[in-house]
Order: sequence, then C-alpha cells, then structure tokens
Amino acid sequence: MRLTSEASSGARKSGRKVKLMKKCLSLFGALAFVLMSTGCGKLRARVEIRTGNDFYHKEQYRDALKHYEQARKIDSSFPELDRLIGYSAIGLYKPDDKDPENEKHADRAIQELQRYLQKRPDDEAAREALINLFLNANRIPQAIQYFEAYLKQHPGDLAAVKSIATLYAKQGDFPQALNWYKKITLLDSKNPEAFYVYGVVLYEKVSKDPPIDQVTFQPIVTEVMNYIEEGKQSLNQAITLKPDYFEALVYLNLMYRQQAKFETDPVKQQESMAKADEYRNRAVAITRAKKGAAKA
Repeated sequence: MRLTSEASSGARKSGRKVKLMKKCLSLFGALAFVLMSTGCGKLRARVEIRTGNDFYHKEQYRDALKHYEQARKIDSSFPELDRLIGYSAIGLYKPDDKDPENEKHADRAIQELQRYLQKRPDDEAAREALINLFLNANRIPQAIQYFEAYLKQHPGDLAAVKSIATLYAKQGDFPQALNWYKKITLLDSKNPEAFYVYGVVLYEKVSKDPPIDQVTFQPIVTEVMNYIEEGKQSLNQAITLKPDYFEALVYLNLMYRQQAKFETDPVKQQESMAKADEYRNRAVAITRAKKGAAKA
C-alpha cells in the first residue's frame, strides 16, 4: 500500500514537471517566433530600401518613393527612411510649377527632412537639401521659422547661423541679415572669411542700396558712413588674420572709394582715395607675387 502511494505521488510530480516543461517550451516557441518575425520584418524592409535605392539612382523617384513607403510600413525604425522619402519627394518637385499637386511634393519633402534632422541634426547634406528646397519652392519665411526654432536649441550651430543669414539676405531684410552675419564673426572669430563676408555685405548695401531719406530721396550720409566704417573694420580684421587676403584687400579698396563719394571735405576725399590706392596696390602686389611663384 505504501509503495502504491509513493508511486502515485511520483506520478503526480512527474506530471507537473511535464506540464511545466510544456509551458516553458510554449513560451520559448512564442519568443522565438517573435524574434524570427522581427528579423524577417527588418530583412523585408531592407529589401524594399535597396529596391527603392535602385529606382532613385535611375531618377525614377515615384517608384523609389513607393518602395521607401512600403519599407516604412514594414519597419519604421530606420531613421534614414525619412531622408530617403524626403529626397524622393524633392526629385518629384518641379520648381516654378504652382500646381497644388506639385506643391504637395514640396510640403512632403520639407516635413520628412525636418523630421529626419531632428534625429540627425549633424547631417549637413540633408540640411543643405532642405535649404535649397526652401529657396526653390519660395518658402523663405518657412525656412527662417524653422532655423530660428532650431537655433533656440542649438545657439552655437555655425552652419545654421550661416543658413539663416543667407535666407534673410535672400528675403531682402538687410537689418536682420546684417545681424546674423555679425553673429557669424562672433562664433567664428578666428576665421578671416567670416569678417570678409560681413565686410562685403556692408559694401553691397552702401554701393547698391544705401539708406535713403524719404523726404529728400537722398542717401542718409550718417548711416552710410557708419556702414562704411563697420565694413572697413571687418575687412581689416580679415586682413589681420590673413595678411595676403587678396579679396579682402580689393573690397577694402572699394570701400574707401565709396567713402570718398560721401565725404564733403575735399581733404578727406583725397585721403580716402589715397587709402584706396594703397590697398589696391597691395592686392596687385599679391597677384604679381603669386604669378612669380607659379613661374618659378
């Protein structure tokens, strides 16, 4: 009787072990299935991306877009898909075509690239593509809004500051453009080109679009001379950082010639022209030296 009881107890324990093993195997099987399904999904998504890339390189952007979108449906974890979809939409967009369907391609590209750049803010090529799209689609206010929001989070991003300075200049907003070009010289204070560009912007303003009094319709000399002085300082800083900066010397020469135009004192006019000649001669000497070195 005792043996029978022990055997019965052992059978019950064995049965519990079998059930536990079956449960564990079932769980392991389910986990394996999930892992296999996930792996297959990623593989299928990669196949779609490769197919999309083939169409993209053939400039068949509509077909490329379909495969990228299918890849995203399968597995949306690839951050590059935002960029690829955005680039495909750019490929479909036709500048100067105001058809609503065409404008949707621009909207889609902007949306996708902005989302991508939130994940990969250091991708300068993608940012450049977005800027070009903003310009080609005449979305400059939208571009400025995007970069101002971005710079609140990344105030020291030099590339973004350069972008927004260019956009304000393109929009014709000189005070804002000048403000952002000035910031470039502060962020990139060891780079002579930053000061050169700032000086050129000021020269362009003085020579082509000086501030005008709305009553007399004559240039406001005080403002013009302030711009000239600031431009001279910036160009001189560029030359201090790079003494053989030919382009900066040329523009400094031109800036002094502009100054001579607005001087009312004949003596000061002659002084300005003499300084202009000095910088022009320095620029010529650099050119001759380079030609001599090339011949040697």
